[in-house]
Amino acid sequence: MAASSLELEMVGAGVAPVGSRPRPLLLLGPPASGRSALLFGAALAGASVVPSARVLFLAPRPLERLPGGKTAGGGGGAIQKIHFLYPSSFQELLQLLASLHHTLPNSPSMIALDGLEEYLNGCSSAYTAAQLVALLLDTSNHFAQKRHLSVGCQLIVSMKFLGEAGEEAEFFSAIERYFPTKLWLHPETGKDGGLKNQNLTRLIRAQLFRPGTKDQEWMVKFDAQGSMTVFLLPCKNEPENETVSENRPPDSEVGSTQT
Repeated sequence: MAASSLELEMVGAGVAPVGSRPRPLLLLGPPASGRSALLFGAALAGASVVPSARVLFLAPRPLERLPGGKTAGGGGGAIQKIHFLYPSSFQELLQLLASLHHTLPNSPSMIALDGLEEYLNGCSSAYTAAQLVALLLDTSNHFAQKRHLSVGCQLIVSMKFLGEAGEEAEFFSAIERYFPTKLWLHPETGKDGGLKNQNLTRLIRAQLFRPGTKDQEWMVKFDAQGSMTVFLLPCKNEPENETVSENRPPDSEVGSTQT
């Protein structure tokens, strides 16, 4: 299945000029907002961009189900270009990142980390959390230089975030400056977002904030089998003097879609 416009935007293939490097992206949302599914979809898209693409996918544990209801052991094509590693703790992740430049057989063009909040639970302070993210960025930059790629090595990280009152708020304030691009996920509870409700299980509104560009929104539909369908939402009219995105989720609601 071809990558959606959302997944292409996540890996930087949708808007990045030739020769430019995509900015690190932080994928944020509450539980059951489809973070892992979207991150894996972006990993598949990243593995498909060019023949030489390789993706490193890091997570605290193996994925039980992939988008579309497939098992993590199945697949073909692009999934064969994704290398899965499962450091189970903060310390294991640190040790892995410190040794990747020696142990990884192929330099990746993308690093995807799922469940950052689980690793941050092992941090003693916000400063330690910032050090972990800085190490992730250093690892990404190392592989970009090793591959001699003008497009670099993209870094996409997913994190559970419940808002300013959540337990992750302290860590978020310490690490958000490392991620100029953010994708916020908002479950549309009790709404169909303008779509025909045909055995839907979840509707998620995805809002992408990238400095220097117009904000973009999608509606993501997950059916009972876990299959994902993405609908691009119409661009909102913006005043000419409106400032660029501040990387915060707006309070406005979405009531229509565009296929």
